[in-house]
Amino acid sequence: MSEMFTHDILILGSGIAGLRAALEISMKSDGKVDVGIISKLQLMRSHSVAAEGGTAAVMRPEEGDSFDLHAWDTIKGSDFLSDQDVVYRFVKRMPDEIRRLDRWGIPWSRKPDGRIDQRAFGGHGYPRAVFAADKTGFFEMQTLYDTLLQYDNVTRYDEWFVTSLIIEDGVFK
Repeated sequence: MSEMFTHDILILGSGIAGLRAALEISMKSDGKVDVGIISKLQLMRSHSVAAEGGTAAVMRPEEGDSFDLHAWDTIKGSDFLSDQDVVYRFVKRMPDEIRRLDRWGIPWSRKPDGRIDQRAFGGHGYPRAVFAADKTGFFEMQTLYDTLLQYDNVTRYDEWFVTSLIIEDGVFK
């Protein structure tokens, strides 16, 4: 007989996006929403950990970068298949997200004056990749996980596989 688990919200995947989603839900609900995270891997073995290049954000518009340029690079890089409205919302929110990760403790690489460093990477026309040495993904994952530990409303299911979803009347069961 199988054991039944129930959660208010179920997140499939424990990479950067999955952990960040769980953290946002936990923060906005003050830990009152029961969240489950299902991952086919152990937490620090997700592909997100291997990301080295950096996370793109317009951190210094006074030096010539802009949200429009960042959005253009992203849309062009997607072969124009991305939802352009979503891209614009995303690039406008990224500087705040980088600063939030900084407050949570990620060890961003820094310029001699203490500002978060940026470099060219991945088809961007401007050096906007924020990075943490050559382990950006590792440090982003570790920082998100460490921050998520302050909430007790999240249950992880590592090395579990989702093979199907049951939906009745438009509701996941």
